[in-house]
Amino acid sequence: MLLILGLLIVFIVILVWQPWKRRDCRWRQDARKLADGRVLFTCASCGAEIALPKGREPRECLAGEQ
Repeated sequence: MLLILGLLIVFIVILVWQPWKRRDCRWRQDARKLADGRVLFTCASCGAEIALPKGREPRECLAGEQ
């Protein structure tokens, strides 16, 4: 019973962290701000771009979504 409970906890932790969404993206903040105060981030690995409010950073890989 403890083994099943342990495996269930590990499974839930993996689902919460979602490591497959953070694979090889290496986000770089663009020094230019957008007109509405957001900041542009560009992935050095896949070239994806995302604009986020100042103070936030991207957490997920966007490869294949463009």
